[in-house]
Amino acid sequence: MTEAQAAQRVGAQPGERAGERRGEQGAGPGQQPDGAAATAAAASSVAEAARPVPAAVDVLRGYLSAQSTAFLTQLPRLREGKPEASHRIRVACRRSRSLLRTYRSLMDGDWADGLAAQIDEFTQIVSPERDVEVVRTRLLTALDGLADESSGAVRARTLLDRMLHREYAVAHEATLAALAGPRFHALADQLAIAPETMPSKPEARSPAPEALYPLVEHAFAVVERRVAALPDPRKQNAKELLTDDPADEQWHRLRIAAKRCRYAAEVCTPVAGKPAAELADAMAVITEELGAQQDASVASAVLLRAARTPRIAAPTGFVLGRLLGESRAGILRSRLAFPTLWRQAADPGLRAWLEG
Repeated sequence: MTEAQAAQRVGAQPGERAGERRGEQGAGPGQQPDGAAATAAAASSVAEAARPVPAAVDVLRGYLSAQSTAFLTQLPRLREGKPEASHRIRVACRRSRSLLRTYRSLMDGDWADGLAAQIDEFTQIVSPERDVEVVRTRLLTALDGLADESSGAVRARTLLDRMLHREYAVAHEATLAALAGPRFHALADQLAIAPETMPSKPEARSPAPEALYPLVEHAFAVVERRVAALPDPRKQNAKELLTDDPADEQWHRLRIAAKRCRYAAEVCTPVAGKPAAELADAMAVITEELGAQQDASVASAVLLRAARTPRIAAPTGFVLGRLLGESRAGILRSRLAFPTLWRQAADPGLRAWLEG
């Protein structure tokens, strides 16, 4: 099934078929569709029912093909330093890696592990460039808003700008070096042919719902366990909340699990249609909120490093401390509100399609 066909399936309402919608539009209130419309609707229903369910391996290859194309398309833009290229390549890498890990049991494990490790190595090199770019924009924008309030804001801005500019330059050079190296070219070659050469197990030739849906359920169960293990932010030490909060890593691991569940549901969209897309969207809401927390956590770490600069002026230190407090307070507000967000995402109705 092509990506366009998958998009059309997602656009349908649960339980609807295109022929049924056309029939309803042609009938007025209290009227039955005319004979031609009814015949067309019936034919459409029969055709839909007769459409063969794809094998799991075909669905996996289709999704991996889309990510391979996205990765290869952005490479020239990444070399040119285009703003969003690094982010889009990372997304394609995350989706590919998630497929390899979530659906590993349906393919050759050594092959999946090897390709996932190559992707990991590459993303660890290119990720810092994007991370520095995001935190730099966040902090400098905040300092621009304080310029009229504090004499230390201008100095703090200069300090952070210089510090992050150096870090960005180092990260960008590392990215360029990686792109020129043989290991990257090996990865690009692997991703280009992976959709066609993916070695699958016999179970992967089963109907997609039978083989894929249980693995989506497992991915969701991992998210549930990590949510249950989170500490109550109301009971945490105040000093930890303002500095190096050990809970940051737990929340980050939850975000990783939620992303994997999101991508696992995305894989099933060509088969399950809108219900799978709705579960993916619900997980996306979670990951976006947790992503904002992670951005604030990274910004907090940068502010702490800047505040340790030798012989820093008191007004500058005050402004950095103020931004640190605002970042950590935002994280705390997000974590206190998270249970409500999670209840919505964990609605059993969003996973009813997995039982069919």
